[in-house]
Amino acid sequence: MEKWLSFDIKCPKGYDEIISSILYDLGIENLQIDDYQDVLDFKKDQPYWVVIDDEDFTPHDNVIIKAFYEDDKVNYEEIEAKINEFSINNKIDVQISKNKEIDDMDWANEWKKYYEPFYIGNILIKPSWIEIDETDLTVLEINPGMAFGTGLHETTNLCIEQLQQLQLDNKSVLDIGCGSGILSVASSKLGAKEVFATDIDPLAVEATLDNAELNKISNIKAVEGSLLDKVDKKYDVVIANILLNVLDILIPDLPKALEKDGIFICSGLINSQRDNIVNILEKNNLEIVEISEKGEWISVISRFKNV
Repeated sequence: MEKWLSFDIKCPKGYDEIISSILYDLGIENLQIDDYQDVLDFKKDQPYWVVIDDEDFTPHDNVIIKAFYEDDKVNYEEIEAKINEFSINNKIDVQISKNKEIDDMDWANEWKKYYEPFYIGNILIKPSWIEIDETDLTVLEINPGMAFGTGLHETTNLCIEQLQQLQLDNKSVLDIGCGSGILSVASSKLGAKEVFATDIDPLAVEATLDNAELNKISNIKAVEGSLLDKVDKKYDVVIANILLNVLDILIPDLPKALEKDGIFICSGLINSQRDNIVNILEKNNLEIVEISEKGEWISVISRFKNV
């Protein structure tokens, strides 16, 4: 059994991302963020089948970063010095605990303990390892494996909400950067006649096909490819939950993949990038239909202008 060590860092809200980046740079690869506000937000819309033991969550105003690493893989003294230096330079109270030894953990599956079923609109997103007797719902089972896309992230959540606003019956859908395939599966569940999914990551393609099978869906095809290089026809709906710099490359090529009266949904964008994405879309003859936001993230529905 490998020897693992851990330590905690308590910091004010808003500094956890910067401190996490410092830890990553110093060789820490496994982090857990404990923000009590997340618990409070979840409890507002807590599904009836999820029971939260309040004893497991101590109310606090700070964010606690839990760091885990293998013995001899990082220099704890260097980490402590960097965190203390960051605290002094930013004039904030950051507390770092001493190293403690912990039992070996199954990092690939540890996160599953915190992934519970939840709703996105009228769709119930259910991890494949949890059983629920809900026969009157549209249920989407998901096992993301090593690919992005549990549905928990705001951008994925927004895309699924916007897909539910469209009439997908007998429509064709292209999912660019498919990740786990959650948007492809959701499109099929919402009535799409065919879904073509692409991703540069072979693990994402594998996860997409596995999740299609898990949901007993046969009209999803997934291939490894970059953006539109494997696309040879036009689709009624194109989805791209990717970063702004990649969207900037993709959008000018959309005419080869999107029907004239088709819909383009793009996400992976933070609110401060709203003007950027609007300018890129309008410059390429796409008009904004709707911009939705959740937290700091936005998702945009657009379509080609009638000219």
